[in-house]
Amino acid sequence: MPSSLSSRRRFLGASASFAAGAFAGPNLLLKGQNSAGKRLNLAQIGANGKGLADTGMVTLTHNIVAMVDVDQKRLDEAAHKRETHHRDSGEGTPPAPKLFTDYRKMLDEMSNEIDGVIVSTPDHTHYIAAMHAIKLKKHVCVQKPLCNYIDEVRNLHKAAKEAGVVTQMGNQGRTMDGQRMAKEWIEQGVIGTLKEIRLWTNRPIWPQGPIKKKLIDAPEGFDWNGWLSCEPLEPHFDLDLSPEDSKKNKRGNSVHPFNWRGWWQFGSGALGDMGCHIMDATFSILGQIIPEKIDVQSGEITDLTAPMWSSLVYHMPAGKHPALKVTWNDGMKDGKPNKPERHPDIPEATFDKASSGMMFIGTDGVIFEGDAYCASPVIYPQEKYTQVRLDMKAGKIKKTETRSVMPNNPQGEWAHHIVNGGLPSSNFDYSCPLTEFVLLGNLAVRSQQMVQWDTKAMKVTNVEAANKFVSRPSYRAGYTA
Repeated sequence: MPSSLSSRRRFLGASASFAAGAFAGPNLLLKGQNSAGKRLNLAQIGANGKGLADTGMVTLTHNIVAMVDVDQKRLDEAAHKRETHHRDSGEGTPPAPKLFTDYRKMLDEMSNEIDGVIVSTPDHTHYIAAMHAIKLKKHVCVQKPLCNYIDEVRNLHKAAKEAGVVTQMGNQGRTMDGQRMAKEWIEQGVIGTLKEIRLWTNRPIWPQGPIKKKLIDAPEGFDWNGWLSCEPLEPHFDLDLSPEDSKKNKRGNSVHPFNWRGWWQFGSGALGDMGCHIMDATFSILGQIIPEKIDVQSGEITDLTAPMWSSLVYHMPAGKHPALKVTWNDGMKDGKPNKPERHPDIPEATFDKASSGMMFIGTDGVIFEGDAYCASPVIYPQEKYTQVRLDMKAGKIKKTETRSVMPNNPQGEWAHHIVNGGLPSSNFDYSCPLTEFVLLGNLAVRSQQMVQWDTKAMKVTNVEAANKFVSRPSYRAGYTA
């Protein structure tokens, strides 16, 4: 998001102005609004933290009529911050959203008042919350990864298509120009033939590896039962960390609201957290194909938690490009960042600064991006990049990829297309296969051996035991899709 409220206001205003008239055929199913009003009634599930950031992308241009969070303190805090944001933006104070601690109650009571729902909860509740909304024919914008089980991704995709709703995943890089430029450069031969892709992240930045549970009373005002959601009911717990590890972990030992990411029950590890960002450009550039097999090495895992590091090799079949390998590295190994080998054309100091990033290696050069979103890719050798920029300016390198109407604002882009028609950049036709691409790595990690994937059968063909990780083991009564 922009760094200040005023700059965000200018950004959203400019984006809305630019987008007006870009698509024909507005969606007329707006509760309490006509299409000319261009203001949607939206509900936010998961109100604070990432949810508050997601709401902030649309709150000045649409109506937030409901906010949901299982933590009453965080819910009240989010509502207050939203009110302050409007006041500081000079927009005045809008009607206060209705506040709920249970998304099911919110959807049951307010279905007739809502056009769309933004889901920004922990991974394990994405599926059931989004499915509940989709069955009520509400448009949905869901944070990444869409789900933490492949079976859920497939079911969500099918349900959304049948309901005919506008969908989006919150991977903001998909709305940016950078990955589109990288794709255009590669397709127009700037780096020769693409032969390898290397991806990495510094995640996890939360505790993973072998961790025990420490039973402790839930904080006052926090609905632990509701937070567990579809997972089996169990006593509330914190992370049982050593004094040394507790000191390193600046976010505390509570599993809520951040440290859940390392637990298979609730999150999907470093890969699930960052893969839908860092693998996004790769997925697009390769033509949205799925790997044939995945090799794996990793640190110690348990049935409960993901490892502190992993190294994966996705074997990609020939498609738009020759068959090649996509490597993924995450975490810390032997006290050092588990990064891939640097391409010799990339300056060492530049590479060392990149805690996350990507390298698209061709026969005649390499495209490098030292962040998670492929926002500002560059080309090495440097003289090649200089020439490419001149060729772009002269029109010799064409813009072949459709740009987003709202760069760096997936929630705003989603809302725009609900009103004006057209498809968001990371609609489920794109983001469901992308999420599956990402989660396939976790099948290898959890299996601790190479896996071969049959995408039509949705099955690992060489390791039968790995198939138990394709679907969630069970859903608790009252929290089914």
